Amino acid sequence: MEFIYNKKQKFTEEWFDAMIPSWDKLFTEANFNIKNVLEIGCYEGRATSFVCENFLEDGVNYEIVDTFGGTLDESGMSGTAERLKEDDFIFNNFKHNISFYPNINFKINRGYSQYILPKLEKEGNKYDFIYVDASHRADDTFIDAYYANKMLNKNGLIIFDDFGWKDPKETHVVSSPELGVRQFFTMYNNLYKVVINGYQIGAIKIK
Repeated sequence: MEFIYNKKQKFTEEWFDAMIPSWDKLFTEANFNIKNVLEIGCYEGRATSFVCENFLEDGVNYEIVDTFGGTLDESGMSGTAERLKEDDFIFNNFKHNISFYPNINFKINRGYSQYILPKLEKEGNKYDFIYVDASHRADDTFIDAYYANKMLNKNGLIIFDDFGWKDPKETHVVSSPELGVRQFFTMYNNLYKVVINGYQIGAIKIK
């Protein structure tokens, strides 16, 4: 599938684009009934835009959790470190990019996921699709996954980004999401059917 973003949107990175073929195949074949979405880590909203443009109907509730401050391990990648010095560069780009989807009910929760997700879970929020793409640390990723599991509906889809990412400067296992994702599926493997297995890991909740 070739997906062309709106020329008026503002993106400085194309990290998500390599995932488009696998997402398109999965979403198209599975025909998910998505009414509520939770995206943990959105950056400028490139994945957000792809999902809204192709797979969501009017009136879907789309919850966002992000600090909009970027991460230290992005420094040096296409000038990210310099851009983060600008006032709310990422946040302003994200708001601009989702403005092209007025049919979607966005709610932005700005802050760290380990503080926001427990509140969302306590409020009884449930989601049909959860995308985990926040921290590059294993411990943070497991915490995000733990609360995501509590809030994901049966037959819902969860996708973890950066399973195959490694920090070139730090080789300790905590410095990659991989161990956190592996631990999650070790604990909850009876609840999920894996449907994407590569740089990203995606699974459907079967129980």
